[in-house]
Amino acid sequence: MISVCICTYNPNEKYLNRVINSILSQDLEKHSWEFFIVDNNSAHPVSNIDIVLQNNIKVVVEKTPGLTAARKCANNIANGDIIVFVDDDNILNPDYLSKVEYSFEDKSIGILSGAILPEYEQAPEEWFYTYEEMIAIRRLTGSSVLLNDKHVYNGRFPIGAGMAVRKMILNEYFCNHLTAANYIEGRKGNELSSGEDIDLDFFAISIQYKIGIYPLLKMKHIIPASRVSIEYIKRLTISSLNSSYLINQKWKVHFGENVIDCFDLDKPAILIRLIWNMVLGSISRKKYLRFVFLKSLYKYQKALG
Repeated sequence: MISVCICTYNPNEKYLNRVINSILSQDLEKHSWEFFIVDNNSAHPVSNIDIVLQNNIKVVVEKTPGLTAARKCANNIANGDIIVFVDDDNILNPDYLSKVEYSFEDKSIGILSGAILPEYEQAPEEWFYTYEEMIAIRRLTGSSVLLNDKHVYNGRFPIGAGMAVRKMILNEYFCNHLTAANYIEGRKGNELSSGEDIDLDFFAISIQYKIGIYPLLKMKHIIPASRVSIEYIKRLTISSLNSSYLINQKWKVHFGENVIDCFDLDKPAILIRLIWNMVLGSISRKKYLRFVFLKSLYKYQKALG
C-alpha cells in the first residue's frame, strides 16, 4: 500500500483544493493507497476547509512546529509501505501513484522524486531561471529511473516535493537515527530553513538503499509572485547554505569527506570569487546573488578555521 500525505501549515485554500483534487483523481486502484493530511497547527484548522469536509479526508494535527515533526507524525500514522509526501502547492499528474508503485518494485530503491514543472502566477525575469532548482523545480526528461551512485550531493538526489520513501527508512530515521544533536530542521512557519530532504537521502545511502530521480513522476509546482523576487532568492540562498553547512558537518563524519562540494573551496579561492562577484553585482543580479552566496560561504569556512 501507498500512503499519500500533505504536510501543511496555513495553506492557500485555492492551491490546496487543486492539490487535493489531483490526489483524488489518481488512476491507481483505490484499495492500493490511502490519503491523509498533517496540519502543522495552522491558524485556521485544515479540517474545516470545504473540500476536506466534503471528501471526509483524515486530518491529524501536529502541534510541534516544523516539517520534520510533521513528517514524523505522518510516518507514525501511515499504513503504507511507501509514503509519498506532497506539498500543499504540488499538482500531481493522474498516474503519479501508479508510477510510484511500479518503480518501487525494485526493492533496492529507497527514495525517489520526479520531474517538477513550474506554474508561475507571475512570469519571472530572465535571470531567475538560473535559480529554479532552489524553489524545487526540476525540468527532467527521459523515461528511466536515474539512480545516484555518489555520496556527494548532486542532481540525482531526490527532493521533498512528491518524494516517495520506504516506510522502513523513515522508521529507522525517526526512531533510531535522529537525536537532538543531529536534528536537521525542515521548513518551520514562515522560516526558509530546509535540508531535511537531503538529510534523509544521505541516511538512506548510509543504510545501503538506492536513491534517485524518475522523470515519469510528474507534477506541477505552483509558484506565487512573491517567490520570484530577488529578495526572496537572497533569503533562500542564505538559509539553504546554512542548511547545507549543517548537513555537511553531519555527514562528512560518516563518509570521510565533504558531501556538499562547495565546502571543498578554501578561503583564498572563495575570497577571490567573492571580490569578483561583488564588483559585478551592481550590474548583474546573477553576480549579486553569487556574491551573497560566497559571502556566506566565506563566513562558514572562516569559522571552521
